[in-house]
Amino acid sequence: MSDLQHFPHGHLLHFLSLTNQASVAAYLTLLQARQYAPRSLEQILSSLKSFCLVLPERQRQRIVQDFAHTTPEDIDVWLDMASVHGLAPGTRATRLRVLGGFFAFLIEQGTLLHHPICRHRHEVTVPQYLPRPMADEDLVAFFRVIDVLRDRLLFLLMLRCGLRVSEVSALRWAVIHWDQGTIRVENSKGAVDRIVYFSPDVEVALRQWRHGQPSEVSAVFPSRHRHKKPGSPLRVRQIHGLMAPYVAKAGLQTQYTTHALRHTFATHLLNAGAPVEVVKELMGHTSLDMTLRDAQLYEATKRQHYDQAMEQVERRRPGQRR
Repeated sequence: MSDLQHFPHGHLLHFLSLTNQASVAAYLTLLQARQYAPRSLEQILSSLKSFCLVLPERQRQRIVQDFAHTTPEDIDVWLDMASVHGLAPGTRATRLRVLGGFFAFLIEQGTLLHHPICRHRHEVTVPQYLPRPMADEDLVAFFRVIDVLRDRLLFLLMLRCGLRVSEVSALRWAVIHWDQGTIRVENSKGAVDRIVYFSPDVEVALRQWRHGQPSEVSAVFPSRHRHKKPGSPLRVRQIHGLMAPYVAKAGLQTQYTTHALRHTFATHLLNAGAPVEVVKELMGHTSLDMTLRDAQLYEATKRQHYDQAMEQVERRRPGQRR
């Protein structure tokens, strides 16, 4: 058994040579020591798998034997083939960034002489789309058709607390502090811990759901899959799959995703006057740019602030008394 097999999802790279597997295992071990989240390690494995398997056979066999043989031309081919296979620009850019970190590690180890990813030659332009929060009338219609308490609570935690789907999936009863009305989100994206607050409607749903759950189960949303270990949390993919049927049942024209609820959380706070720095902390972002990307000011809000600013500008016109 190679060292790689000791990592969750390490089997994804079973087709690599033992030399390559040892290199990947060493890289993952280093990142583990730096407290990288398990999902980040899984992303590295899936990116390396995509890189190898998308390449044409001749190049694939060469690189599968030794990553040190990777050239800029291989990256050219991979980007072209990834596009042909339908990988979105954002996915290509993310995997390229992940691969770049691994190749930099190989250079530091003395295994690879030159970095195969060239900054300008291999740059992927990612379209910047405006966030798509749910309109108020769509929110009402959406929640009106949800008649399952578990599902209602799942979506409320994203809408009222700004939780990511992965954070809802991993949620445990131990991190919910009823007396303070808070939830401690541990080791989320970017290894950032944060405190979020729950609103009265979330508390009502949480207490109702808790009342019907076995006391010994630690996961807030245990999986019902018969092949899963009892008490295992509901998987992220399962939660994603719950959204579309309710959107269709509500007759909504927009194909909202679960992440739209998190966009809506940020948008509601920002338009209610919450400082962007506060929204950033509640969202668990590492930069204000990320927060501004996720939130959207309503036209009415922008107009209100514009009019207020113009009033002050007019008062300060030359010749006018201040």
